[in-house]
Amino acid sequence: MCYERGAPQPSHAVRMSQSSEPEGTEAPSPAAVEEGLAAEPGTDAVDAGPEPVVETALEPVMAPEPPAPSPPSTYLGRRGVALLTRGTLMLAVIFVCVVAFVVQMTGTFHAHDSANLRDFVNRNQLAPRARTQLLLWLVAGALAGAVAALALYLRRRDRRAPFARAAGVLRTARLLSPLALPALARPLLLATEWEALARASAVAALTLLAQRCFQAAASEVAAGRVSFARLLGRLFRWPSSTATGRRRTVFVETAVVLLGVAFYAVWMSYGTILQHREFQTFAYDLGNYDNMFYNLMHGRPFRTLSVLPTGGTWSMLSNHAELTMFVLVPFYALRPGSETLLIMQATSLALGAIPLYRFAARRLPRPAAMLLALAYLAYAPMHEANFYDIHFQPFAVPLVLLALDALDAERPIVFGISFVLAMGCREDVPIGFIVLGVYLLLVGKRTRMALAMTVLAACYFVLIKVVVMPRFGSWWFNEFYKELYPAGENTYGGIVKTLLSNPVYVFRTLVNTEKMVLVLLVLTPLAFLPLRRGLLWMSLLPAVPFTILTTQYWPTVQISFQYILFFVPFLFTASALVLAHLRSSPRGVPRLWGALGAIAFATFLTTRVWGAMPPGDKFKGGFRDIPSFRPVNAVEKQKGRDIAELIAKIPKNASISVSEVEHPHVSNRMDVMTLRVSYTGADYILYAEDSGGFGADIARKALAAGEYELVERRPVSGMVLLRKKKP
Repeated sequence: MCYERGAPQPSHAVRMSQSSEPEGTEAPSPAAVEEGLAAEPGTDAVDAGPEPVVETALEPVMAPEPPAPSPPSTYLGRRGVALLTRGTLMLAVIFVCVVAFVVQMTGTFHAHDSANLRDFVNRNQLAPRARTQLLLWLVAGALAGAVAALALYLRRRDRRAPFARAAGVLRTARLLSPLALPALARPLLLATEWEALARASAVAALTLLAQRCFQAAASEVAAGRVSFARLLGRLFRWPSSTATGRRRTVFVETAVVLLGVAFYAVWMSYGTILQHREFQTFAYDLGNYDNMFYNLMHGRPFRTLSVLPTGGTWSMLSNHAELTMFVLVPFYALRPGSETLLIMQATSLALGAIPLYRFAARRLPRPAAMLLALAYLAYAPMHEANFYDIHFQPFAVPLVLLALDALDAERPIVFGISFVLAMGCREDVPIGFIVLGVYLLLVGKRTRMALAMTVLAACYFVLIKVVVMPRFGSWWFNEFYKELYPAGENTYGGIVKTLLSNPVYVFRTLVNTEKMVLVLLVLTPLAFLPLRRGLLWMSLLPAVPFTILTTQYWPTVQISFQYILFFVPFLFTASALVLAHLRSSPRGVPRLWGALGAIAFATFLTTRVWGAMPPGDKFKGGFRDIPSFRPVNAVEKQKGRDIAELIAKIPKNASISVSEVEHPHVSNRMDVMTLRVSYTGADYILYAEDSGGFGADIARKALAAGEYELVERRPVSGMVLLRKKKP
């Protein structure tokens, strides 16, 4: 019976104590258990409480005795058996991996700086007794995992139902699953003799496994069904809880990103300058750009005799349209020279982390955005490209990222400036903006801006590539696509005709070992995220014409060259979008942190093998291997002093031709040629006697022909200076 408000109440009104209805103890589904979201039978059911108590005016209120708890069900069931079996197998595998990792770090494999483990991984060489011991340890690990699963199942058996205990075994195994990764990762770090495809494929497969492991563990931490998971959850929440309510002028994550930017700039500047002082840089391309910057600073834009010995001002526009050089030359003018350019390049790539962090932080938690920015700074393909002398793709990367960030933040002025400067870095940068504009039109975002950007970028590309650059001469880059040209039509239009008319043939040219390795090394550090969300696979397209599509120039499909940097800004922003989608999806938090864990794990592996922090065993820069950063030795120091003293004997207005690796050390002059290309008209020749086909043989012929006379020879460094004989 219901009583209206204000109506008279009977004297014998009945008062009911509040109680909740008892919940059922039905077993959760295995799918729910796997995500760590199901309640455990017998533990999470709401207590029904006492029966309703009726009070009357004649009888006192008497609370009945609470009912005795019912004993937990002893029925495990088929689903419980499945969960227990899976949990036991997972724990056995985890324990095997943990034992294997301990064995790798101790005993036989630890001797002689892991030499035995290297032989075992690379050539399967291991003493029979040591192999037997290894197998016995692995069996012991499997048995230990099974015993641990049994102990977990029997724990609290008097208070928990069998199904709940079986689910607890599986949850514990899921929580501990990342512990299996180190034992699988360390052999890959020591697999120095593997073919590139095998090693890259193994790292990629392990990355996908790592994402499953980290996502499973994150699910258990979020659900908090296991005691250790609840402890981890409290530890992860502690930093944010302590900062709640405090005023912060700078976020900790922002400070970490800025420190990472500074570290990258300093470390990579140090490493590249060290390589330069060890005479591991070349006229092509560090010396060329140094000479071109120096000529621009003195009013002769796009002129360098090392590439075009007979070319004049603006002649280098037949090569590349790098108009942003006009904006960068004031920084170069602070201290003209090759080392300044190396610092500028490293700093430029480092600064790209800031707009990437801003872009990601608008749609992700700041810690997640920070991790993505740090992954950018530790990206192995970018490290290798950074060590290949000087190019303008590194200067385009932060400008493209800044343009993407400004477009996303609706800052049109910043976008316009960065858009123009980015396209001015190279004539092929507009391809990326065209792809970006098409993507935005397809998804219906920023449509007017996208249309304007697409039209402007396309018009600039056609104007500079088809109209302006051909007026200054032809260049050999057309040979990159030799296999794609129709007969008698060696043009970009011919490539388009082949793409449209014979896609099966084009596919044959795309699939080879080098290109497969390239794709794996580009995408593995990002856990293949850009390929997992709709049209975001288009983030690969800005680089495809200059890497995957090429057929006759192998550097375009190697991560040690600058072409790889066309991928970088678009892949990382696409990854931020995929992470945002994972966060907003069902079970979003575990999926987000599972993907970030995989990115961190894959970045660590790829950077240790192919990166520069510190240099891995496969780390390269352009054409050369870089095994480590070592101090400049006495001979190299003496060679540097000799070059400085000999070049001081040459008048500033005199022309000079220099051997290859010595060229970048004297290229901050007006008229400097590369000896292996030409010495015609040079007033002086400077070369190293051990430079061979890079100049010494040509210089000796010129000396033997009587064209030049010896000025001075330095015996320790082998440097020789010749002067042209007067008629």
